[in-house]
Amino acid sequence: MSQNYLEISYLKGSLIFGVALLLSSCSSTAPLTKTNVSSNQTIQTMHAKVIPASADAILPTALVVDWQKIEALANKMYEDEPLSTDVFHVLEETDSGTASGFYANDFNVSMKEAQRRLILAGISSPLIEAVTEQLGESLAAIYYDNNDPNEFSIKMTTLTTVEAVPPKYVYRFKQKEFKDYSLPIYIQADSDKNEQQILALQQKATPEIRRRYPEMQLIGFTPMTNTIRVMIYRKTPDESERQRIEAELTELVGHPVVVEFIKNRITTL
Repeated sequence: MSQNYLEISYLKGSLIFGVALLLSSCSSTAPLTKTNVSSNQTIQTMHAKVIPASADAILPTALVVDWQKIEALANKMYEDEPLSTDVFHVLEETDSGTASGFYANDFNVSMKEAQRRLILAGISSPLIEAVTEQLGESLAAIYYDNNDPNEFSIKMTTLTTVEAVPPKYVYRFKQKEFKDYSLPIYIQADSDKNEQQILALQQKATPEIRRRYPEMQLIGFTPMTNTIRVMIYRKTPDESERQRIEAELTELVGHPVVVEFIKNRITTL
């Protein structure tokens, strides 16, 4: 059960970036979605996105990822707006009650590694923007992967039509203050729908899900698993019922749904 993670925003048509230390439960990865600093929340961004496209939108054709083009674009972005060294304030954090301390404890890394990762998250926005500009409508999800103690990375799930060779790319920061920093990016071309289509399906199905299950507490897209997560209040959870509802809602939505029963109400919808 992890609690601390970083989030960044991704919205179709524009990118909104802001690093925030959040409290969450059961997450070894961090979706790149906008939210305010909060505590004791299970899912922070369930209703944050507006879907401009329909679920029936035509999928883009095959896309070959050009890493050199991405690097050149990222370099230009960093040149146009040089990074602030304010992010280095985390290097002064030494105890468990700080952002670095929370991260180190939650993801089982050293304080030094936690500080490095927080700095990388704080300077990664233009790089992410450069990659998402290349991927366009082929993008399904973006998230930080915090779980690997040996590597902090950004992972992007895309349509199966995307060709990324190699699938892993390491960006090395050029600004002199950050020349010791680099950030791996993975492209996982294994989704049959892009983000707009998935969220449109979720939006369309939500009223019916709420009608069938009034005790639904939260619903939202989980980028790490490429599924729609539905949380339902049940005082006495039953696994066979959970599996039945999961299958029912997967058919209703038209995309894999994961149902979770919780014993405490989060909200009254």
